[in-house]
Amino acid sequence: MAIAIPRVIARNITLTIDGVDYAPQVNMVELTLGDAPGGVQAFTEVRPDGEWAMQIDAYYSQDGDSLNRLLFAEFGNEIPFIINPGGGTIGADNPAYTGTLIVNELPPLSLTSNEEVSFSVTLRVKNTGLDVASKLYYGLTIDITP
Repeated sequence: MAIAIPRVIARNITLTIDGVDYAPQVNMVELTLGDAPGGVQAFTEVRPDGEWAMQIDAYYSQDGDSLNRLLFAEFGNEIPFIINPGGGTIGADNPAYTGTLIVNELPPLSLTSNEEVSFSVTLRVKNTGLDVASKLYYGLTIDITP
């Protein structure tokens, strides 16, 4: 007998960066764990060291509070983020993913006549170590605290 589990549908997510919810401007966000630069894996290790990258696909806006303007203003800085895939209250059945972005890339500007302008950037997540017991995975924390 199959066990029914709730599935995540990317419809009501919240994506908070530096305290502001940018979900209405974003149409895709992806966190990918890769190898950290310079890491060497021993035979007994699961992986040498990890580094997360966050890809964000969003719409350009001239508004002063837009995500693209924030990225230009914070270039070279570190800013906190929270992704809540289920939206709503964070809890054991609705965890959020938190960390610190390193704004190391700026959004490109590509203009095509009569089309909405969008961009894609991939930013590094600051690696703060691995502590599975504390739900810390190379700088990405799984938060179940409401």
